[in-house]
Amino acid sequence: MSYITSDEHAYPRRIANSGNSYSRPDDEINLLELLSIILSRKYLIAGFTVLILLAGIGVSYLMPQRWTSSTILVPAETPQLRSMEKVLTELAVLNIKTDINPDSLLSDFMRNFDSRSLREKYLVNTTYFKDLVKDKADSPEMCNHLINAILNGNIDSYSSVQDKDGNKKEYRYYKIKYTAKTPTAARDLLEGYINYVTTVVEQELHQRLKYQVDMLKGKEMGRYEFDLKRAQNLHRIQLDRLQYALDIARSAGLKKPSWSNGTVIQDDPDFSVTLGADGLERKLSIEKSITDPSQLDADLQNRRLYIEKLNNLKIDELTVKPFKYMRAPYEPVKRDGPKRILIAVLFALAGLVGSCAWVLLNSVMKKCSQTIDLLPKRVKYSGKWE
Repeated sequence: MSYITSDEHAYPRRIANSGNSYSRPDDEINLLELLSIILSRKYLIAGFTVLILLAGIGVSYLMPQRWTSSTILVPAETPQLRSMEKVLTELAVLNIKTDINPDSLLSDFMRNFDSRSLREKYLVNTTYFKDLVKDKADSPEMCNHLINAILNGNIDSYSSVQDKDGNKKEYRYYKIKYTAKTPTAARDLLEGYINYVTTVVEQELHQRLKYQVDMLKGKEMGRYEFDLKRAQNLHRIQLDRLQYALDIARSAGLKKPSWSNGTVIQDDPDFSVTLGADGLERKLSIEKSITDPSQLDADLQNRRLYIEKLNNLKIDELTVKPFKYMRAPYEPVKRDGPKRILIAVLFALAGLVGSCAWVLLNSVMKKCSQTIDLLPKRVKYSGKWE
């Protein structure tokens, strides 16, 4: 028989009800309470943020230094085109259309400048890259990784159309840049790559013009040989006709020209005998003395002269300057600094957010532990209430 008062019966229910209130989550967030928690630990938060900021500054100073050299290119003008004048004039005289102009030269240069294969071919042969390979690249995989790291972001170009201030300028230009670990290396790499691409453009132009000249030369030589063969056939037929006419004149007893004695004869339309045997014999001897039918053909002579001019063209003497410097490559005097400030700011923000999160999480954990301690131990063993 158990002796339990009404208060004792009611107490478990109050405990049970209070337990239900703790199990129900509170969806409302008290911002003032959160702010008060953060302000109460402001010195801890500030100290941790400053510590992380100093760490970020240290990391930024330990990162490799970057120096960028840049230049601005515009279409070539008269001084740059002077070296091409002789060859281009000879091509124009021979009626060869080259379609070479300052804009096309600059476009060809930038097309090759942006070629990744050319960038890689140039880079692997530089002293700058070979020194880096000795220090960092011990395997082909590391070497390829180093090449990709240098090419991605260290070489860049953009045109006046892409420039934010391009609308303010009424001329076309390109800005190109090269980034390296030292200012001298940045300038030398940019200048060397510009010269390398200029050589490639010059070689491509030589090949294109040679192909064009060779095609025209083959066409003209084919036409010349064809017309020369026709002239030789015509000359041979003419010799045969003269020989036949001479035989007919001798058979007819026409020794002198028919007009020399005032007589008129009915001439043969195929074999003319009006010159008489003496005249035909002399004409035949003159025709036989002609060994090259083109000697008396002005058109064939002109074609031969045209072919000789094509053969005398010296495309390799064509030197190309596909652009004009608005600003030549220079040795930078200031390193790329904005990223250092950005790193410090990011570290400071990370420290601030992290410290605030830690303070709030620590406060929540303390409240949870206090709530658990306030619950009567009898609640933990509620199964024993009877």
